[in-house]
Amino acid sequence: MPMRGHYNVTGSGQVWGWLFGFPYAVDLSRGFARYNPGETTSNDLLRRGEVDAVFVLGSDPGAHFPFSSVKEIYNLPSVAVEPHETPTTEVCKVHVPVAFVGVEVGGCAYRMDNVPIETRKVVEPPEGMLTDEEFLDRVLARVKEIKGV
Repeated sequence: MPMRGHYNVTGSGQVWGWLFGFPYAVDLSRGFARYNPGETTSNDLLRRGEVDAVFVLGSDPGAHFPFSSVKEIYNLPSVAVEPHETPTTEVCKVHVPVAFVGVEVGGCAYRMDNVPIETRKVVEPPEGMLTDEEFLDRVLARVKEIKGV
């Protein structure tokens, strides 16, 4: 079985697949899901200069994307939400450390063969450390407040 990268790399593809029918390269700009690899992947958009800001959640494009894309991320407003330092956290303008899923907080992760595994908290996170879900809830609440929704 081939390795697919870092922890739970299959998870996002599963969620995109359930929600929109496609595992990646999902374009929602027209109000419905379009799938066009070679046009709508993160690298395609970065290469063409079509990205205004970058929000990286539990991924490491700094380690896996071509240098031209990483350089573009460096030049854009960018946030990395990641438990530890990575090449991506080094190039993003803001690094938000969060609790480790499966160690400091429970959750669901997908094996490389697409089998979901429920994880449990093993140890307490450092005091004041948010989970990624708590952080995203706060971001969403602030966006709604700003938009008056």
